[in-house]
Amino acid sequence: MAVKKKVLMPLGIAAILIIGGIIMFNPFTGKDEPIHKHEQDRIVQYIREHIELVDGKPIKKIEFVEFQKNDMTGTWRMTTTINSKYNISFSENEIGGEIETANYSPKEFKQSNEKIKSNRMDNVEIVYYY
Repeated sequence: MAVKKKVLMPLGIAAILIIGGIIMFNPFTGKDEPIHKHEQDRIVQYIREHIELVDGKPIKKIEFVEFQKNDMTGTWRMTTTINSKYNISFSENEIGGEIETANYSPKEFKQSNEKIKSNRMDNVEIVYYY
């Protein structure tokens, strides 16, 4: 009986540690979600402060359609669709780094290096990329 306890106790502890490790490192637990959501919120703030539509219409909807890392360069790329019509992409060298516009049409967007004081972006619908 004592030998059985000596064998079962370490096996039980090992099983608990293995199950805990599987749960902790499971890619489907959503552990990346807060980083991605936070970065998307930073992009929304950047749009609010630096981007306007050329036609003067207010921005009512921002939908994130791409959020990925380029493994060769290490840069991150986020693409948004504004008002279900216009696409604009942003890049960062690292998560939390400086946001730069990467691809957009100057016929659709005006970008300002200074903060836009009266950007008409009330009640904006945001669709996050997960």
